[in-house]
Amino acid sequence: MQAPAILVVEDSPINQRILQHLLSGEGYAVRLAAHGKEALQMVRQDRPDLILLDILMPEMDGFEFCRLLQEEQGSGEIPVIFISSLDNTADKLSGFAAGGVDYITKPFHPAEVLARISTHLKLCRLQRQLAEKNRQLELEKRKSEALLLNVLPARVADELLAKGDCAPQSFAEVAVCFVDIVQFTAAATVLTPETLIAELNALFTAFDRIAEANRCERMKTIGDAYLFVAGIPEANGRQLEDAAIAALDMVAYLAERNRTAERRWQVRVGLHCGPVVGGIVGSKKYLYDIFGDTVNIASRLQAMSEPMRINVSAEVYRHLSDRFVFSCPLRVEMKGKGRQSTCFLEGRRRD
Repeated sequence: MQAPAILVVEDSPINQRILQHLLSGEGYAVRLAAHGKEALQMVRQDRPDLILLDILMPEMDGFEFCRLLQEEQGSGEIPVIFISSLDNTADKLSGFAAGGVDYITKPFHPAEVLARISTHLKLCRLQRQLAEKNRQLELEKRKSEALLLNVLPARVADELLAKGDCAPQSFAEVAVCFVDIVQFTAAATVLTPETLIAELNALFTAFDRIAEANRCERMKTIGDAYLFVAGIPEANGRQLEDAAIAALDMVAYLAERNRTAERRWQVRVGLHCGPVVGGIVGSKKYLYDIFGDTVNIASRLQAMSEPMRINVSAEVYRHLSDRFVFSCPLRVEMKGKGRQSTCFLEGRRRD
């Protein structure tokens, strides 16, 4: 372990020799300066662990040196002990005001000097350890917050961090979209686990990028199904249009990827809009989920879709027919809903 370095700033050669002999005998690395200017240059070159500082010196006195030291980048934390023949209360108060941590009057007692130096070096070491622990805690806190933001919407994560819980909330107009990879289960039986996860990660990472670019939010993945929404936590008046564009972009991304990729994937997509309830499920493993008939219908639309097509409800058609192109509506039998009108979203109107 390296010996602590102590800078003695003292214009008296006799006192310099006494202090150097005393401190060297205790194993400290001692450096000497005759006045404040010289000491300031030495601090800039090699930062000491502690400074013993006289007050009455030529060139620059101890008070001015101490004040300038506080302004130096990274040097203001060096403990400074004044050691001076000035023993009135005003001088001591001036020393503490300038930034000193202790004050010893001359003639000094060697044991007192050593005891005070040892105490302040220990305090400084403990402060550095505490600062490092605080830095590590802050890093862990940021990691925890980042993890929450990865699995929860930003508003929900903020509320959870601030209050410790998050109340369920109703949302009147939300676009809900399910994207399911075709024949992924069959592929899972022939691909290695590493390849399977790598492919899924590549697809979902691209979907995340597309969703974020269109102001949508991924809610969760369920195996090979990707669920995203628009309008949570705040509706912007065009959440359904945002979700429709994101769905089109996801299909287009896959079509382009399939031109050169070793493994080709297709998706079925279902899109619906309406009210949902959102809230956190679980207390140890947090999951923000959405519930309601809107979610169920979007899931069924996806199941009834065709590869690389986006199956939408009559509500979606009614809201977007003036801005998007749709196939002719179909009357289909939907589980739990009877006969429903659906159609395929084909693209955006060029005009």
